[in-house]
Amino acid sequence: MKIVLEIIKLLHRHHISKQAICFLLVGGCSTIISYSTFLIFLRIFGMHYLIANVAGFISSIGFSYYCNQRWTFDSKGSKSFTKYISFYLGSLVLGSILLRIFVEFFGLIPEIANLLAIAITTCVNFLGIKFLVFKK
Repeated sequence: MKIVLEIIKLLHRHHISKQAICFLLVGGCSTIISYSTFLIFLRIFGMHYLIANVAGFISSIGFSYYCNQRWTFDSKGSKSFTKYISFYLGSLVLGSILLRIFVEFFGLIPEIANLLAIAITTCVNFLGIKFLVFKK
């Protein structure tokens, strides 16, 4: 935990907001949960990559909401859950579209394509969650 606090201090000194840092840390953990689930469903269960993507999304959404509400944005409102889920469903659709484009049109393997889709949707997610879901 001490290392995490030192990293936050270092990034904050470089004018990166605490919210952005926390969002990236929570997002990193959520990505590990989601991507691991994606790989399990894709490789072990042999499911289609888009179905595996949805399974990964479902596996991480509760953790992501709880941590972002309590830690990243320090929000106490219960109304934010519906907004959060609605926004992230849109993000799931965007990520799935990107995933399919990367696989079907650019010929990337699903494992790499999913990482690219996650990278793109992370930026959209931060702005949407900050300004639409947990706005103060």
